[in-house]
Amino acid sequence: MNFTSQQYLYALAPIDFVIDAFIEEEKTRLSSVNDVEEIDAWSIQSQGRFATLISSSSDTSPDFIKEDIEVDCDGIVFLPSEKYVQKLMKRYTTRLEMEGKELEDNNLASIVCHFSMSRISKLPDPADFCLLRYRVPLVEKEDKQRKYDLLRIRIYPHHNDVGVAKVWEAGACLAEYLMKHPDCVRGRRVIELGAGVGLTGFIAAVMGSESVHMTDYTDATLENLSYNISINNKWLEDRGIDTNIVSAGYLEWGEYAAQDFCSHSADVLIAADVVYTVECIADLVATVSVFLSSGGKKNDRFALFATTYRNRNTFALFETELEKKRIMCNYKSQDDMPHVFPCYFNQPRSDVRICTMTL
Repeated sequence: MNFTSQQYLYALAPIDFVIDAFIEEEKTRLSSVNDVEEIDAWSIQSQGRFATLISSSSDTSPDFIKEDIEVDCDGIVFLPSEKYVQKLMKRYTTRLEMEGKELEDNNLASIVCHFSMSRISKLPDPADFCLLRYRVPLVEKEDKQRKYDLLRIRIYPHHNDVGVAKVWEAGACLAEYLMKHPDCVRGRRVIELGAGVGLTGFIAAVMGSESVHMTDYTDATLENLSYNISINNKWLEDRGIDTNIVSAGYLEWGEYAAQDFCSHSADVLIAADVVYTVECIADLVATVSVFLSSGGKKNDRFALFATTYRNRNTFALFETELEKKRIMCNYKSQDDMPHVFPCYFNQPRSDVRICTMTL
C-alpha cells in the first residue's frame, strides 16, 4: 500500500519514503499538465511544493518553543522531531545535488538555513518527543467536514521505554482489523493490555465500544497515555463519542488481584504486540485466563490479540501456555483490511497474526 508524502511525513516514516512519495506525486502531477515539455520533479517549482509540505510543521519555525505546548494543542498543525526534519532536509538537498540540481526556491532555502544553524544535538535524547498524526476514515463515504480530523499520538522515539517509543506494527494492524470488523467491539466494554501510546484503544472507542479502559504498567507509559487521551478529547467528541468512556490505568500482568482486574466488567480483552519475550508469557496467559474465566454464568467474553511473529520459540511457548489453560485460539484472516497507518517499515503487516481466544 502506497501512502502520500504527507501521510509518511506525519507518521515519521523513513526519510526516503517521504521523498520518494513526493517525487512520484510530482511526476504524476506534471505528467497531467499538457504544456509541460519535460517532467522535472526537482525543479524550482517542485522545490517550493516540498517546502510547503515541510512548512506544515510548526517545528520548522525559529520562534517555536516546545515548552509552550498546552494540552489543548489547538494551535499546533504538526510537531515532528526536530532531528527528523533536520535529517529530512539534509537528505533532500543531498538527493537534489545528486540530480545535478541547485537549491533555488527561497522558501526551501530558508528552511534549510534554519536547520543548518540550529544547534540540535546529534545524540539521541529520551526527552525528545513528537506528535504523529493520522487521518482515520471511520465511516464509508463519509463527507462531513470535521474540525478535528486528525488523530494525534505523542511518542518519544529515543526513549528506552518501549511503551512510549512508537506505534508498534501489531497495534496498527489490530486497529485496522477493528475498522474492518467493528462488531468485535461495538456495544461492548473493552479492556486493553499493553496499550502503549493508545492508538488501538482510540480506534476501538470510535468503532462503537461502550467503554474502553487502556492499561499498561510503567509510569512513563501511563503518563503519556493520559496525555494522548487528553489531546484527543475533541477528536472523539467530533465523532459523537462521550470522552468519559475512554480511560487509562495501571495493570501489570501476574501482579494483580482477580477481583480488581475484573472490576471494569469488560466483555472483550484486546492486546497488540504483547508476545515479545519468553519471560512475560506465563503472566500474560494467566491474565487472559483470569479474564476469560470471570465472566459469570453467561460467559461470552473473548480476547482479541494481534501478535507480531518475531521469534519462533517465543510464539511456540505462547501457544503452549494457552493450551495448558485450555484457551482456544482461532486465527483470523486479514483479507481486505484497510491500510490506514503507515507503520510497517521494520516488519510487514503479513508478519502480524490476529486471533480470538475463548475458553
